[in-house]
Amino acid sequence: MRNTKFDGVMTALITPYNKDGSVNAEMLRAHTDFVIEGGVDVVIASAGSGQYVNMNAEQRAFTVKTVVQAAAGRVPVIGGVLEPGFAEAVINGRNALDAGAEALLVLPPYYVSVTQQGIYDYFQALYQALQAPMIVYNYPGRIGTNVMPETLARMMREIPGVIGCKECSDYTQFLNAVRLAGDDGSIYSGSDLAFADQVLAGARGGVIAASCVLPREYAEIYKLARSGESQKAHALIFRYFGLVKALFGNGMHPSPLKYAMQLMGQETGAWTVPVNEPDEETKALLRAELEKHGMLA
Repeated sequence: MRNTKFDGVMTALITPYNKDGSVNAEMLRAHTDFVIEGGVDVVIASAGSGQYVNMNAEQRAFTVKTVVQAAAGRVPVIGGVLEPGFAEAVINGRNALDAGAEALLVLPPYYVSVTQQGIYDYFQALYQALQAPMIVYNYPGRIGTNVMPETLARMMREIPGVIGCKECSDYTQFLNAVRLAGDDGSIYSGSDLAFADQVLAGARGGVIAASCVLPREYAEIYKLARSGESQKAHALIFRYFGLVKALFGNGMHPSPLKYAMQLMGQETGAWTVPVNEPDEETKALLRAELEKHGMLA
């Protein structure tokens, strides 16, 4: 039976930092409140938008715990596990679960070259170690490892903990993943701009970084797409197309996202190496797009 608990808009939260590199809990709680009050269905702590790779194990666990406390049961909380290998994935996965996460968003192994059977074995071993729901984070363009739809569907059938996949591959592979997963698991959109199309094609929701800025809008896009109101869903995507594109600033992430939030009056903390402020062109574009929509503080 497919797990429906995490369906809908999943916001990949940013992580605000203090100047000394520690996590600013007060800002993180305010950020969590903003997106939940905006109507998103799930929040994800300490993942890509949250600069997982910047943090040590203690900071990751603290971030998840802070978000869990801020969410206060209003929506489920997922913890990110973006490790290249097994041992640290188990440690950080256990820490996130102990901090209150209800599921994990897990990258497949990377840097080393792995077969599809190796990917299967990795998730099977993770489930045996953690006994928790896991959403596969398939992002071949970023990490070089690609979980093929046949492997994904097999894992969903045979490994109880593999309940879904954030699919960031090309559209053809996304469609094949939806086709093969069937009712055994959930495929989630990993594309902020193709979100409506992918929900219309069978995605059960999506992991959407832009919902840090546009939570109400993405909640409405999801509602419209799930109801089959494609024209209205596309109209909303098109309205904010320029802003969403600017949020990823020529491939930079998450600095344009954080800068946009600052322009909206939200506190995002200090810039931390290696994430710097966006370039002046991106700043100007973000300001213009936010002004167009009346979103400047």
